[in-house]
Amino acid sequence: MDNVNKSTFGRCHIIKNWSDWDNSIHSDDSQIDRQGRSMTYPFTFDVDKHTKTARFSSTSILPFYETTLTSCTCEDFQSRKLPCKHIYRLAVELGYIEIIKRPTFDKEKLDTLKNSADIDADPDQIKRQKSSMTSKCKPTEINYADESALFSGSGKSPYVTTLNSCTCRDFVVRKLPCKHIYRLRYELNNCNK
Repeated sequence: MDNVNKSTFGRCHIIKNWSDWDNSIHSDDSQIDRQGRSMTYPFTFDVDKHTKTARFSSTSILPFYETTLTSCTCEDFQSRKLPCKHIYRLAVELGYIEIIKRPTFDKEKLDTLKNSADIDADPDQIKRQKSSMTSKCKPTEINYADESALFSGSGKSPYVTTLNSCTCRDFVVRKLPCKHIYRLRYELNNCNK
């Protein structure tokens, strides 16, 4: 095993040097989703540890996806040129990474926060506010009349966001403002400036 600093990016815990990818890409929301699916998706696979390759299939008939640590023949990789669920799973099987479980939310803390006089001042909420201002969190469409927006999501469907709700996992689980709600607030407050 290579000697490297063990670090976690998204749900991707680096065990040994995987220098084919800049670690920062693993923290992107869409990549975090792929990391999770790499461990739960019902595909079959055959790994060749000597050549560090694998063949994945989600059915007993074709297509098979030929996968290395840097490429895959699946449509997702071909269109994005970023690690797909097959590449992440191969990296797991070869011992380069492990996929950590999603953190669970402290229900008691969430209930206390929901009853707080200033939800936006909470440190976790401040992180979401900062994240909302990155270029990755820019709405793809804003409806100023309805005060709603669409954001690119980790799946095929965009996140539908209003000032009080969002279809992203963060809001669905926590029922507190997510980065998309904060960005929508910002866009609406600055539309006439």
